[in-house]
Amino acid sequence: MLRDWSDAYRIGIDEIDQQHQGFFAASHQLYEAILNREGREGVIEALAFMRDYAETHFTTEEDFMRRHAYPDLAAHLRQHIAFMRHLDALEDDLRTFGASQELADRALDLTQDWLIDHIADEDVLYALHVKAGGLGERRAAHLERPTDPDL
Repeated sequence: MLRDWSDAYRIGIDEIDQQHQGFFAASHQLYEAILNREGREGVIEALAFMRDYAETHFTTEEDFMRRHAYPDLAAHLRQHIAFMRHLDALEDDLRTFGASQELADRALDLTQDWLIDHIADEDVLYALHVKAGGLGERRAAHLERPTDPDL
């Protein structure tokens, strides 16, 4: 079931909340492209948009967590990597089997349902860390993005 953005999903960090709203829109676009069978190119285009949006959003989140020395950054990064791998599998299935109701439902589960759970279970934790006085930007400036792809 398609769900619309709700203020209940806000974590209280404006830039991240705005991107989460955009993530919902990208999720809807992907679902509808598959369900309406807009043709392989249309669905692949929607999937590419979702991938680009997710990469941009994850980079924003990860940079934010580094600036504030979020202690569970590595675990959060692993979740982002896992999401992208699931998106790869979805694209592989799309190319192999084509658009279908089952694929549309999987896309919705992967994008929208994952996002809602991720916001409620994970993103809220780094927001609470920051609001509780997590390390400020200047003190955390020395932290670098890990290069290990398995993080």
